[in-house]
Amino acid sequence: MLLGKPLGCFLLSSLVLSLPAWPLSAQQFDFLILNGRVLDGSGSPEFRADVGIRGQTVVAVGGLSGASADRVIDATGQLIVPGFIDMHSHADRVLVSNNRRGRQARNLVLQGVTTVVVGPDGRNPIWPVADEIAAYRSGGTAVNVVPMVGHGTVRGEVMGDGYERPATAEEIAQMQMLVREGMEAGAWGLGAGPEYRPGRFSTTDELIALAKVVADYNGFYYAHQRSQSPLPRWQTPSIAEGWRLTGTDGMKETIAIGRESGIRVVGSHIKAKGPSTWGHSSVDVLLIERARAEGVQVYLDQYPYETFGGGAVGVIPPWGFAPPGTDRTGGNDAPLWRRAGLLNKNNLRENLDHEEYGPLLITDIEFMLDLQGGADRHIIVHAPRDPNLVGKTLTEVADENGRTPVEQLVDFAMTGDDSLRSGVLFRPVAGHQFDVENYMRQEYTATGTDGGVTLSPQPGQHPRYFGTYARKLAHYVKVRGAISLSFAIRSSTGLPAQIIGLPDRGYVRAGQKADLIVLDFDRLEDRATILDPARSPVGFGYVMVNGTLTVDDGQPTGALPGAVIDRNEVWP
Repeated sequence: MLLGKPLGCFLLSSLVLSLPAWPLSAQQFDFLILNGRVLDGSGSPEFRADVGIRGQTVVAVGGLSGASADRVIDATGQLIVPGFIDMHSHADRVLVSNNRRGRQARNLVLQGVTTVVVGPDGRNPIWPVADEIAAYRSGGTAVNVVPMVGHGTVRGEVMGDGYERPATAEEIAQMQMLVREGMEAGAWGLGAGPEYRPGRFSTTDELIALAKVVADYNGFYYAHQRSQSPLPRWQTPSIAEGWRLTGTDGMKETIAIGRESGIRVVGSHIKAKGPSTWGHSSVDVLLIERARAEGVQVYLDQYPYETFGGGAVGVIPPWGFAPPGTDRTGGNDAPLWRRAGLLNKNNLRENLDHEEYGPLLITDIEFMLDLQGGADRHIIVHAPRDPNLVGKTLTEVADENGRTPVEQLVDFAMTGDDSLRSGVLFRPVAGHQFDVENYMRQEYTATGTDGGVTLSPQPGQHPRYFGTYARKLAHYVKVRGAISLSFAIRSSTGLPAQIIGLPDRGYVRAGQKADLIVLDFDRLEDRATILDPARSPVGFGYVMVNGTLTVDDGQPTGALPGAVIDRNEVWP
């Protein structure tokens, strides 16, 4: 069975679509892509073929040299691949806006993205889902959008500001009603972020109860998991109580949700964060392989970098800038005293000099340094008072000044720019090549950006916003040889289509929507860097969404041919 329909019927319908009514060479097309090397998204080896497109659909793949078209693209020596499906995208924040330039999503289309899965980390930009879908459609989008129901959003709708506790049975029932409403409106599944507010106060049983609603629609679940490091991101050692969460606990919870609900589950933007967790990918892989052998449909998605987080960061925990004695149980999770404006650098020295709080603060700073990769992996990206520091690591500056890394961090905070509590900002490199490649090599690992639409990128913004797919192909295929080219293309096309349940995207086949890329793999270059994250890749010659070019001869067209992919319309 495939999404409630017999697999044989699906294959038969695909076969019928692939059979032309008259000889291929005699046909007339809107677009004709000739002489390409096709990687069809299945993971199979490449083959030489031409691709004919009418309207929004690929109608022929084969020898079409005698056919004619309104527009012919010569792909000699180049790849024809399916458009990339971004499994974890924050593009929804801009795509629902009235900003036409934002809706053109240039940083995404220039790296081959044609479809985005939104609502990650459990958040919807607009509620209810029907209104979110209407917002995408009202102004048009350059990419297709797969809408989701956000767990955090429905939890907030039901529990309001009183969410810092487990939900009652009645509240869970109300959440189930909202999830059902979102699925009926056209969503494809449930997105969650149990490491963030308000989701971090949920129980696994709550998430399973909501996932069971999604099961009625053959939807899927994907989550920023409860933890991917020695402590969840909101905790620091000074407030940790009892047994610490680990990345293993987060993966176990995702697997449990899949086992109990029977749906496809995804551990999103998977990583091993900080030296204390390096090598942890092997544990996750063993857990997943065991679960999959037992019939649990577990998947991952990943952005191919060793640096994590969307923007530049500081290192000193927020409570270090609060008045001494302030309740610090909120850790790094924006507690009320931070929002109340109680934080300033004048409190930092008092806390450090305090007999009780000083040692606790030093321990927390050292923990944060390790969590983010260590002092030698903290690259300064913003230093208003001394631009010469940009590009140096914390270790380099500390050594130059005869200080320890912690002493240098305190000096930055006390003497740096007043607009920044920490004085300077860093781009930490917290991952290890082993884990990035180990996750990447798994057949169940899809690709996602964990980025969105960016209009004014600054140094320190993650290079994934412009470079995710180019980096995977140019670095991990061409340079590292960590995976094959066909494997990499599948992880960005056919595999995410399979996870989502899309029957007509993700492959270069007759009957599929014309979401396509013409890619010059020999010229392909990933140019986005930590200090210059806004450089688009080279090599993406043509990108097509629903039969319309969003990139033409390497240049964005500004077209808005994207569609909201409504589950009800695809699987009525």
